[in-house]
Amino acid sequence: MTDNGYISLNGSLINSDEASVSPLNRGMMYGDGCFETLKSYNGRFLKWEEHFDRLKEGLAYLGMHSPIDSAELKKEVSDLLGTNNLSSEESMVRIQFWREGRRGYKSSSSKTFRMIQVNSYTRSSEPLDLLTAKTRCIPSEALERKYKLTNGLNYIKAAQEADRHQKDDAVMLTVNGLVSETTIANLFWMKDGIIHTPSEECDLLPGITRGSIISILQERGINIQIGKFEPKSIYEAEAAFCTNSLIEIREIRAVDDIQFKTGQKPFEEILELYEKYKQEELRK
Repeated sequence: MTDNGYISLNGSLINSDEASVSPLNRGMMYGDGCFETLKSYNGRFLKWEEHFDRLKEGLAYLGMHSPIDSAELKKEVSDLLGTNNLSSEESMVRIQFWREGRRGYKSSSSKTFRMIQVNSYTRSSEPLDLLTAKTRCIPSEALERKYKLTNGLNYIKAAQEADRHQKDDAVMLTVNGLVSETTIANLFWMKDGIIHTPSEECDLLPGITRGSIISILQERGINIQIGKFEPKSIYEAEAAFCTNSLIEIREIRAVDDIQFKTGQKPFEEILELYEKYKQEELRK
C-alpha cells in the first residue's frame, strides 16, 4: 500500500484502500514476477528507457508477456503522480508485474497483472554503517541476476542480519566469498587513487546508476578497476560508497569494524560529476 491515496492497478487509478487482487495470485504465492524502482524528479525520469528495457527483458526471462509499451507505461506513472499531487517533487516510483495463474509451480500462462505505487521521497546524505552478511548472493547460474525479480528472500535474510546488529544495510558476498553488493545497492571503494567495484561475474544486480557512474569515471579518465575482490579489499579501502536509482550516491562510514573517513575530496568530486551528469540528462 502506498502512503498516498491512489495506486495504478492494470492501468486504472484506484484508491489504495479500495484496491484488491486475488489472494491466489502468483506474485504473492511464489514471487512470480519482476519490478522496477526509480525516482521521479518533478515528473521527469532519469534513464527511463533503460528501466523499461530491463523490466521488459525481465518479463521475457520469466516467460511473461509485456502488455504495454514504454510511452504508455510512462503515461500511467505520470498520471498517478499527478493524481497523488507528486508531479512537482522528488518521488519514489515502483512498478510491479506478476503472472496470471493459480497454485502450482508449473504455469503456461504468459499474461501479467501490473501495479504502480508512488511515494514522496527525501534522499538522505547520512553515511551508512554496513555489516558483512552470512547470507550469500544467489549465483547467476541458479537465477539470472540482471533483473529485479520479485522473490528476494535472500536479501530479506541479509537485511535482517544487518538490523539485528543495528546496521543500515548488509554487504553480501558470493558463495565463493567475493564482494558482490548490498541488499539494495552497488558498491564502490577507493584505494591509492583507484576506484574499485565488483564485476557482473560476482552475482550482483548491475544497477543503472552503477552503469552511469562507471561511464562517467571512464569518460573522465579516472582509474576504475572492475573485477573480483575479496572482502579484505574493501576493508583496506580509504573510502567507500554505494549507488542505486533512489539514493543515487551515498557514502559508507563503516563496514563491520572498519571505519572510513568520510567527506574526502575524491568522493565529493564524484558527487559533483554525477550531479552535473544528472542535470544534463534530465534536460534532454
